[in-house]
Amino acid sequence: MARRLAEIDFTDAGETRRVLTDARERARFVTGPASATPELLDGSVALVVTSPPFLDVVDYAGDNWLRCWFVGVDPQSVKLTIARRLEDWQAAMSAAFRELHRVLRPGGFVAFEVGEVRGGKLRLEEVVLPCGVAAGLRPQLVVIHDQRFTKTSHCWGQENNTKGTNTNRIVVFRKER
Repeated sequence: MARRLAEIDFTDAGETRRVLTDARERARFVTGPASATPELLDGSVALVVTSPPFLDVVDYAGDNWLRCWFVGVDPQSVKLTIARRLEDWQAAMSAAFRELHRVLRPGGFVAFEVGEVRGGKLRLEEVVLPCGVAAGLRPQLVVIHDQRFTKTSHCWGQENNTKGTNTNRIVVFRKER
C-alpha cells in the first residue's frame, strides 16, 4: 500500500532510497512536445511539475546538458519551443495546458514554473494564468521566489538582479473533480 508523503521520513537516507526505488518502478520518462503526449492516458496523472522555456531568454539545451546526460538524451536532439514573440509563446503554453488538462486526473495539480523576463517588465505568470483557465484548470496560488544572487551568479557575469530571470514564479493549478 502506498504511503502518504507526510508519513515518510526523508531525513532517513535508507527510507528515502526505498521510496525513490519504489517510485522508479512506476515512473515514466517521456520526451516530446508538452502539447502532445499520447503515451499518457486521459486522467492518469496526479501531479505535473514543469518549467517551460521562458521566451527567448535561456539556452535550455546548454543549461540542461547534465540532466540530459543522466537520462541518456542528447540535448541537441530535443526540439524545444523557443518563441521570440509573446503571442507565439502564449499559444504554445495554451496548447500545453489543454494537454495537461487531458492527462490530469480530477483533483490533480500542475505546478508551472515561470519567471519574469525583459528586465522584469514581463511577468510570465500573468500570461499563463489565462492560458490555464481557458484550458479548464483552476488557479490555486502563485508562489514567487525573489532570490538574492550570490557569488555564483558572477561566474556568468551577472550582477545582482540586473539581468536575466531574477525571480521564479510557480503557478499552481488544479483540475476540478
